[in-house]
Amino acid sequence: MRTSLTIPKELKCKLEILAKHEKRSVNNLIVYALDKYVEGELNCTYSNKK
Repeated sequence: MRTSLTIPKELKCKLEILAKHEKRSVNNLIVYALDKYVEGELNCTYSNKK
């Protein structure tokens, strides 16, 4: 799925540095980071409801 996202230039530069260091595309790095964040939040949310 494609979506549009506006981010600050400084953040984009940092993402490019990290992506290059990890041999990933910026897109792949963003998807990875979002996935880890969402999974962590969901785990916390559902763990606290038990």
